Amino acid sequence: MKCVCCGENHIICPGDITSRPSELFAPCPLCNPQIRSKDSPVSPDEVVNGPCRCNRRFIDDVMADLYQVLFREGALKGTEPLSSLGTPLICPGLFLRRPPMLPPRSLLLISDLIPVSAAQVAYRDVPELLGIVYHSHEIPGPGDVTFGREPSIREGYLLCGCDVRADIFLSGKGPVIVIKKQADMHIEFPKGIDPKVVSVEEQVRHRHPDVFVDACAGPGTLGMTAAIFGVPQIIMCDVWHASVWSAIQTIRVNQKKLGITEIRICEDIGRRPSVWSGKPALICTASGNGVQIKLYNGSYEFLGPEIPSGNRLTVFDPFDKASFRKNDQFLNEWAQKIGGEVFIP
Repeated sequence: MKCVCCGENHIICPGDITSRPSELFAPCPLCNPQIRSKDSPVSPDEVVNGPCRCNRRFIDDVMADLYQVLFREGALKGTEPLSSLGTPLICPGLFLRRPPMLPPRSLLLISDLIPVSAAQVAYRDVPELLGIVYHSHEIPGPGDVTFGREPSIREGYLLCGCDVRADIFLSGKGPVIVIKKQADMHIEFPKGIDPKVVSVEEQVRHRHPDVFVDACAGPGTLGMTAAIFGVPQIIMCDVWHASVWSAIQTIRVNQKKLGITEIRICEDIGRRPSVWSGKPALICTASGNGVQIKLYNGSYEFLGPEIPSGNRLTVFDPFDKASFRKNDQFLNEWAQKIGGEVFIP
């Protein structure tokens, strides 16, 4: 699928996955991946391996190539270990049992030491690089937001390329693809069996809800899982603009899989505050083939009037689950006012 930010076709759709997702990064018979020490620098004189005939290159060689480019641009002294470059994220993200062979534009680097000028040269010279994002050592986003309190906003920013990437979460009904604008979202990389996805599967199978409420939706992982498992009405809500933007893209990428025939943008999330902890505003609707999805920007504290009647199942997936679980008063009030079952994955 074409990325709405950069216009390139680097976003994978469920229909693109015709075999095991891990085959996207598997070596061909001619590939010869050699694992490097991440605790040592890369010599500027080393001839780093280029792509194989299959047009993929081992991730360690891609990182070594990037290291040499950054050294030539003066961003590195040449004494730093390879690991100092930052956190590499593959696109699409998925659980792998071995390090990946990377096709073009499939690696996003999260770093706190690369200047913009060097990053732009790296994007030009390293074909596997999708983009580089600057993050400080804080998790991006507003954290858990309470109405009436000023949120502490932390955002990264894109140095080069594109930061929109997909993650593939496996479920009992095939892959759930989730889109994130990574500069503004925390890293939640897929595991072989994702406990949150499994939790939603189990609750939906057991409760048979008509309405699924993803109250802290993020990029839409849990809401999409419920939709894939046949819940006809999905309500998603989040206070963070990047989460809502990402959830819109998640709906779009799963459109064919869910049989969605119409997606309507009700309000431009780009024109709204970075954090909105007031009454939820309807941002996007999607419908077709027995499913209706509504996506809101705002606080779940005021979401009640927007939730359709029926057998309701609500999931809360906040950052600070430990504190949230202790908030018995709120959970009891939600159960009394909204009704249905509530769970924390």
